[in-house]
Amino acid sequence: MVDLACGHGLLAQILLLLDDSSPEAVAVDQRIPKSAATLDAALCEDWPRLKGRVRLIEADLRSVPLYREDLVVSAHACGGLTDLILARAVEVGARVAVLPCCHDLKTGDLGGLEGWLDGPMAMDATRAAHLRNHGYRVFTQQIPGDITPKNRLLMGEPDQP
Repeated sequence: MVDLACGHGLLAQILLLLDDSSPEAVAVDQRIPKSAATLDAALCEDWPRLKGRVRLIEADLRSVPLYREDLVVSAHACGGLTDLILARAVEVGARVAVLPCCHDLKTGDLGGLEGWLDGPMAMDATRAAHLRNHGYRVFTQQIPGDITPKNRLLMGEPDQP
């Protein structure tokens, strides 16, 4: 599992708790906050099975190698970062799950849908169509709005293994 634009790496930690079958997670961001180590230590104290299983890497998201067997994830990758993450997953045919936010309506692709849908919805619908056009099965869901108002979950997996 690869958590891109990971911030503190919390999503990687949570996914390892939910699915203990993954041996490790790689969490990458251009800048990892210093408090990420404190968060990791606190989580490992309560869930010792997490110890040493999340690698935090400070790097450009374009430079991290991805593989077809990866699950590429990101929560609240602002603006064009969501598109970069989707593109990186498509490059290698990896499964992907993103929770888009901070839609940049001036530079983002609205797919010509802005006459029917509000800007962020048009952009996310276009992202889903983009995945389908690249041979992905697309799954969409919403997480509860009281968790986050940016609550559209976009997931995709390649049609063919």
